[in-house]
Amino acid sequence: MKLNPVLDKLAAYKAGPPLAEVARRYQLARVAQLSANESPWGPFPEVVEAMHAALEGLNRYPDGGCDRLRGLLADRLRVPAGHLVFGNGSCELLMLLGEALLGPETHAVFPHPSFVMYRSIAVMRGAPYTSVPLPGLDYDLEAVAAAIGERTSLVIICNPNNPTGSYLEPDALRNFLERVPADVVVAFDEAYGEFVSSSRRAETARWVSEYPNLVVLRTFSKIYGLAGLRVGYAVADPKLVEALDKIRQPFNVDSLAQVAAARCLELPERVEERRRLVAEERARLGAALDRLGIAYHPSEANFLLVDVTNLGVPGPEAAQALLERGVLTRSGYAMGCPGWIRVTIGTVEENDLFLGAIAELKELGPTAVRTHPVKDLTADVLSPES
Repeated sequence: MKLNPVLDKLAAYKAGPPLAEVARRYQLARVAQLSANESPWGPFPEVVEAMHAALEGLNRYPDGGCDRLRGLLADRLRVPAGHLVFGNGSCELLMLLGEALLGPETHAVFPHPSFVMYRSIAVMRGAPYTSVPLPGLDYDLEAVAAAIGERTSLVIICNPNNPTGSYLEPDALRNFLERVPADVVVAFDEAYGEFVSSSRRAETARWVSEYPNLVVLRTFSKIYGLAGLRVGYAVADPKLVEALDKIRQPFNVDSLAQVAAARCLELPERVEERRRLVAEERARLGAALDRLGIAYHPSEANFLLVDVTNLGVPGPEAAQALLERGVLTRSGYAMGCPGWIRVTIGTVEENDLFLGAIAELKELGPTAVRTHPVKDLTADVLSPES
C-alpha cells in the first residue's frame, strides 16, 4: 500500500477502558468516569423528548444547512446567520481549518500542553508548527505573539485551556488580537467556555465583526451533555465560512444532533444551572484537596489538573492506582503534563469517590505494593475530543 508517509508521525486514537471491564477486573462495586471531560448528566429531559419525536424521520438525510439550528444560534449569539458553520463536533471544524489554512508553506502556532488535535492538524497537512510552552501552566501571550512569523496562517488559543484549566480574560484576548496580522487566522477553541463562572466573561462570538481573522469554536458535547451525538459550530467571517463549507462533507451533522442542539438553545436556564453545579463542585473539590495538602491548578473549566508528585505512589502510576480504586482520570504523562492528572468534575458521589481514593494514596508509604499488579489500562489513552 502506498500510504501517506505523514501517517508515521501520527498515533491512532485509543479509547479508554470500558467501565464494565474496569469493574470486573478490579472487583469494584462503583466506578467513576472522570477521564474524558464529559458531563456527568445526560441530555436535558426536553431534549430527549425532542429526539424521540424526530426518530421517524431518520429515513431522510439531515438538513445540510442546519437551518433551524442556525437561526436559533444566530439569535442567541446575536451574530449574522452567515457567520455560522457546523461540524461533527468541534473536532471536525478544527480539521477543516487545518485543511483550509495549513500546508508545507504555512506555519501554525498553538499552546503546549493543550488539546492534542492542534498538533495533529498541522502534521496531517505537512505544516511546520510552534508549540508555545505555558510557564506555570498559564498562557504567555507575549510568547505566542512572538512565535507568529511571515508564514504563520493559523494561531489556536484554547480558552479555558485543556488540560490546565487556565482562563484568559477578555481584555488580554483583545490586546492579543490587536497584535496579530490581519492575514493570520486566530481560532479561539471555547469547548469549555460555557463552564466559565468569572464575572468577566464576554461573548467573543460577537468580536468576529471587528476581527475578520477571528474564528470561535464551540461544541454541544460538554455542558449540554451531547457528547454521543457530535455537533459543534464555528463563528467566523463569511469568507472563511465559505471556505469551510467547500471542504466539509455533505450532511455532516446528523438529524438527531441538530434537533437536540436546537432544543438545548431554548433552555438557557438549564445551562445556567449546570454551570452553577459544576462551579460549586469545582470549588468543593479544590477545598478538599487543600485540606489534604494536594496542589491543583486553578480552573474555569469542568476539570481540575491535580498534582500527583506528593502521593504514596510514583507520579506515573497515580492514574492507574486511582483506576484500581474505581476512579478513571487522565494521566498528565500522556498530555505533556508530567506530575499531574486531569480530573473531570463529576457528580457529588463520583467526586467523593475520587477524594477518598486520592486521600488513600496520599497516606500510603513510598514502598506501597499494588493490590492488583496487572497491565496499566490508562497508558497512552488520548481522546480526540477530550
